[in-house]
Amino acid sequence: MRDSCIKISVIVTVHNAEKYIEECLDSVIGQSFRDIEILCMDGGSTDGSPRILRKYAEKDDRVRIIHDPNTSYGHKVNRGIKEARGEYISVLESDDMYESFMLEKLYEIAGQYHPDFVNGDYTCFLDVNGRRFKWVTKMYPEGDYGRLMENKKHPEEFGIIPRYWTGIFRKEYLEREQIRMNESPGASYQDMSFRFLTSILADTSYHLDLPVYLYRVDNPGSSMYDSKKTVVIADEHDFLKRELEKRKITDPCIWHNAYQWKYTDFRGNMRHLKGEYRKELFWRYREELKKDREILNRYTGLGYNQDVWEMIVESPENIERKIEQASIAEKENHERIYAFLEWLAGLPENQEVVVFGCGQKGEEVLKYINPVHIKICCMTDNASKLWGTEKYGHIIFSPKQAAEKYPGAFYIVANKYHADSICGQLKSMGIQEDVVYRYI
Repeated sequence: MRDSCIKISVIVTVHNAEKYIEECLDSVIGQSFRDIEILCMDGGSTDGSPRILRKYAEKDDRVRIIHDPNTSYGHKVNRGIKEARGEYISVLESDDMYESFMLEKLYEIAGQYHPDFVNGDYTCFLDVNGRRFKWVTKMYPEGDYGRLMENKKHPEEFGIIPRYWTGIFRKEYLEREQIRMNESPGASYQDMSFRFLTSILADTSYHLDLPVYLYRVDNPGSSMYDSKKTVVIADEHDFLKRELEKRKITDPCIWHNAYQWKYTDFRGNMRHLKGEYRKELFWRYREELKKDREILNRYTGLGYNQDVWEMIVESPENIERKIEQASIAEKENHERIYAFLEWLAGLPENQEVVVFGCGQKGEEVLKYINPVHIKICCMTDNASKLWGTEKYGHIIFSPKQAAEKYPGAFYIVANKYHADSICGQLKSMGIQEDVVYRYI
């Protein structure tokens, strides 16, 4: 392709990705926006990935393969930025995908507002027993969408990018500010400093209220599941600190944000870990807290979230206990959700379903149901004031009306405190237990 035709360079990071890479590349090649190049950064793959990449390069001249034995994720991205010929840069991980309209929608905003970066939301997905389930994740408060954000003018207002792969970044901006990832070994957390720096150094940004990226959450090879690597999060925060110092950043809002994020990361990652790996990170957290105590106190007036404040002021024993409790709750929640998805996956195609419960649990249930596979015919609740109204896009019937109108439906009981009585109520209405699922 001629360089003048390239509007967006898509950097695809590849390392032993043969299981997912074809679906990933199909999502890029099939973009409605055509003026792109696709840089496949192969970091020493030993599986069938190189062969698959060659196949795609042969049939589409927008695909360029760059082999580099350096397996550092940060190195792959940095090399891709250097090689990129596009006006904007996007990064795609090889087990994920783009929505077909992603680059078109983002570039439309870029052309209208000319921000340093523009991004959207993302959709999590996983496959269970041959069925694909998706749910949307929102990244920002509602007030941050649909307007040009002036990052440098208002550092007290903006949020750090939670996920960087949902956006496109102006290459001139990345070069001007010399923003690169840490090239630490492996593929763990190098994007952390990149997300922070792109957020604080941008003159302007724009957040599109639209899910544009498909994020796979069931890849067992993902670095996020490698407990041995999680302790390096502390090293990545050290790298960020050096970057802020090198750039002579003095704004207290930025430094406060950096330290709050650091201890939020510590707590979140300890919650995911077990045994010796949690102990190792917990020890590192205590050592870092000793070093950071003075500067943490300096920014107390700006306020810390509850989790971080507890980590600063409470005893190690209390923090350890709370992390263990949160870890158990998270594990139970994941198991509950996966069991529910397995049940949904086993339902016949176009099965009618009634959701019993219109509160928080009912809303949560709707998030996971794929309307292509399952038909939500209505919602129901024992609160008579809700009957005949609409919530989450569905009509709410009385339990009696729902049973009469949809005699062949399955029922999902979405109520944490009254599931037993609701199941008894359904049984008294002639609804068999084998068509009722408790989501509690």
